[in-house]
Order: sequence, then C-alpha cells, then structure tokens
Amino acid sequence: MTVMSAAGELSAERLGTVRFVLSMKADTESALLKEHIAEFSSNAEPQNITPALLRRLRQDISGILFTEGYFNPQIRFEALPQARSGAAERQISVIVERGERTVIENVSIRFAGAFNDALKAEQQDAIQRRRQVHEDWGLSVGQPFREGDWSDAKNGLLESFRSDRYAAARLEETAVKVDAESSTARVEVALDSGPEFRLGALSVKGLQRYPLWLLDRYDPPKPGELYSRNRLLDFQRTLQNSPYFASVAVQIDADPDKAAAVPVEVNLTERKARDLSFGAGYSSNTGFRGEIAYRDRDILSRAWDLRSAVRIEQKRQLGYADVYLPPSDQVLNSFGVLADRQDVSGVRTVKQAIGVRRTSHTGDIERRFGLNLLREKSTIEGEPEEISKALVWSAGWTWRDIDDAFNPHKGKIIQADVAVSEKALLSDQRFVRLVGKYQQWMPLNKQDTLIFRVEAGQVIAPDEEGIPEEYLFRTGGASTVRGYAYQSIGIPVQGAVTGGRVMAVVSAEAVHWLNGNWGVAAFADAGDATSVWRKLSLKKSIGTGLRYRTPAGPVALDLGYALKTKRARIDFSIAIAF
Repeated sequence: MTVMSAAGELSAERLGTVRFVLSMKADTESALLKEHIAEFSSNAEPQNITPALLRRLRQDISGILFTEGYFNPQIRFEALPQARSGAAERQISVIVERGERTVIENVSIRFAGAFNDALKAEQQDAIQRRRQVHEDWGLSVGQPFREGDWSDAKNGLLESFRSDRYAAARLEETAVKVDAESSTARVEVALDSGPEFRLGALSVKGLQRYPLWLLDRYDPPKPGELYSRNRLLDFQRTLQNSPYFASVAVQIDADPDKAAAVPVEVNLTERKARDLSFGAGYSSNTGFRGEIAYRDRDILSRAWDLRSAVRIEQKRQLGYADVYLPPSDQVLNSFGVLADRQDVSGVRTVKQAIGVRRTSHTGDIERRFGLNLLREKSTIEGEPEEISKALVWSAGWTWRDIDDAFNPHKGKIIQADVAVSEKALLSDQRFVRLVGKYQQWMPLNKQDTLIFRVEAGQVIAPDEEGIPEEYLFRTGGASTVRGYAYQSIGIPVQGAVTGGRVMAVVSAEAVHWLNGNWGVAAFADAGDATSVWRKLSLKKSIGTGLRYRTPAGPVALDLGYALKTKRARIDFSIAIAF
C-alpha cells in the first residue's frame, strides 16, 4: 500500500499513524474546510492512513468547495518529513487549490398555472410582477455561484408567490448546469403558481365568552378578497393586541380545490373577563407608590372594557375608571371619571373630571377628540384657595414613523394638540391651549443613536386667572428637563411654582448600546415655563445615564446636573416614545 506525494511514492507502512494539515491560500474557504472536516480540527486524533480515507477526504473537500462555486479544485497529499514536522506522528499536508470560481452565465425562470395565464392575457399587474421577480432574483447573471445563494433564491421566489394570491405555488423544476471547463453555470427554474386564491368566510374556533360580531370590529378579511399572508397577519396582530384574546392564529388551508373561496381559520384563546392586580413602584417625579387595579372586559355582557385603579403615591393620589367600547372602523370610543390629588412644587391641587374621548387610526396617523368637564381646587401656603372649572373640547393629531414602537432606533414622531374652553359654557375662563411636539431618532450605526426632542406650548388667554393648573404649563423632571425637580420650572409664587401660559423644552441625547440590553447615554436639556414669551429664560442641564431594554421600552436612570441651581438629581423613567 502506498501514498502518492509530490516527491513520489512512499510506503504507508513507514508512515504509521498520521495527522492531516491543510495547506490552502484562501482564508475563507480554508476556514470552511476546517470547520466541517474533522481531520483538520486542532484536536483531531491521529489515524491509520488508507486509500478509503483519502478518497473520502478528497470527496468531502470537493463537496464543500462545490457549495462555494469551485467545481474544479486540485487536491494533493504530500507527506512531510519527520524532522520538518517536529511532531510525534507523521503529518500529511493536504494541498488544495480552489481553481476558478463558477459564475452565472444565464438565468431562465419559467411559469405555469394561473400566473402564466395572466401573463398570456397581458395583464399589467402580472407583467409587472414578472419584472419584479427577475429584479429580486438573488442569483443574477455574472454573480458567483454559491449553494446558499441558490437555496435562498429558490426559497425567496417560492415564498413571494405563496404569500400573495398563489398560496399553493410550487417549484416544478430547478437545475444548475455547470460547465467546469469554462467555470460558468446556467440556472433553470420552473414555477407552477397554481390557482389564484380568494378568501371565504371566517371559520372561528375558541370563541365562547364574546359574541362573534366582536371580530367584525377589528377589520377582518372580507369574502372575495385576494389571499394575502400579510393581510391575515395584520388581522391576527390586531386581534392579539385587543384586550379580549390571549393568543390568536389566523391561517388558511392552501388546498387548490378550495381556491375560489378558501375558509379563513381563526383559532382563539380568550383572556379572563376580570383581573384584579396589585402593584408597587417608584418614580423620581412623584415618589414611591402602591396601586390596586381592577379590569372587567365584558361590562353588561357587551364586551365593554372597564379599566380602573386606585394609586397612592407620595406626592400624588388618584383614582380613575375608564370604559372602552369595542372599536368600529378603526375608531375607539371611551368615557371615564377621575379624582386626583397632588402636592408638587408647593402647589396642592384636588381635581375631579368626567370626560369622553374618541381615537382613530389611519396608517401612521392617530387622531384624538375629547370633551372633559374639570373642577379643580388649588392651594398655596399663605395664599387664598382658588377653585376653577372648565368644560374643554380637545383635539390631537400624531404622526409616527418609527421602526419600533417600544425601542425606537430610527424615525420620527410629530404631535399637535389643541384644547378650547368657552367662558359662557360651564367655564371660568375662555382660553385656547396649543401644544406641539417633535422627536427624532437618528441612527449612527447599530449601537449608537442620536435623539432630538422639541416641545412648545401656549395658552391664549388674558392671564392665568380662572384657568385650571391642568391646562397651564410647568416643566422639569424625568422626560422633560432632567436635573430639576418635577414641575419645579414655572412661575414662582410665595415659594411655590405655578403654571404659566407659555412653555418650551429642547433636548439632545446620545445613546450607545453595549452588548445585550444595556446602554449608556449622555444628554443636554433646556426648558422653561412662564407667563409670556418675552420672559422665557431656558433652564439648562447636562448629564449621563444608563439604559436597559424591556418589552415596555428602555428603562432610563439619569444623573442630571442643573446649571442654574448647581445641583445634581437622579431621574428614573421608562423612555417611551410619546
């Protein structure tokens, strides 16, 4: 038995047990061979050399190189001299030359089924789709052949049809014809789209407590719609985000015989109708708190959703009860009551409110309309007690264009709100309150983000008299001007701080995310609230902080230094997008 080497024939008996050493100039493919062939690993055991072992090793090397587009490799085995190897066992150098890489010379994609019929009928949407298929094909002419790219291209083509209209699409034929001498390949694919699928009626399982009409309030797919996987996923996501269901799965059976009206299968697990929960927490704005919350999702057996709570904080105590009606045409109506007492920056306020609200969504835009009747009693030590009331009509508009609602990395949010009160209608003062906000996330790379925030507001009225503190402006604290106490920036009165008719806040922040969910931040804030614009004097702060990603948004722990008071303050918040 002999082993061929560059030096000629060597006796296998004189070699004994050997180790294999890979000799290859290409780092990428060399790493691939070492990863997948055990004989090239650093802890490989010495082996008795046999012709079968060499044949298998040659086949393994060739097979791996084939997946990278090298169909004509040259593989040689050379026994290293004992003195040269310096090892107890003899070593055999496996010399691999990749050869020229195969590139795609031609791509042929053929179609059958309903999609091909649409092409023959010269339907413009089919012609445009065929053009898009060729543009999206992941293995184009002139590109090096790789087995991974070939698999991705086939799967991408198939999934693009199965996800839209052609749920039963399948690949009839796929082939790569390689010319090893010229290092070129011809790619051939034949796809049968099958029939065009249209949706039928909903087939619902798991609905026991709630009426079937509740699903109609969440924009279900209508019979006759062309099948779209994204359409079903949107419906599934909407139901999942509703208060009524713990889990939702929406799908179809891609049976070509049912293509004319395929049933939409909706499998549901309902949430409990009633929840009683207890909580505790801390806010740098209002201190430690405890809370009892009660929720009933089926008030009056009409799927009305009651959300209520009593919350006791060091600086604030409140109780509320809101009832949300099932949505209709992307519109959510609610009504509720509130009792709130707080003692912040030397101003003690006690208020009661009752109101109704309507919220609607269209794409990235949210619209809000409300009507609230508020009665407020405010007290400052050494000053007479003031009681004010207002019937306020409000409207708001928000445009969100962000990549992640809870952990934004890129995008922007613009918000505008207006509130109007008329003295002749249950109000002590006529006023118009305007507020605008802008926030932007600018990614520098995957780990670094710049965040900019601007907020401004004005109450149009002769003065602050008769306007509840609820509708005036104070600022300072977490999420506004860090480094200053909560609502400590406003109009000074007898050692207290009351609200003003104008407000402006600006902020710039840089966040660097470390490995995992932790991040660090540096920021600069400035803001003020006062009676008129000419008296505005921005209070500035700088600081640094920690961030931790959670499903509810990044938790922020900030140390801010107030440049006016020369004092530092820790602020704690969840840094969600407004």
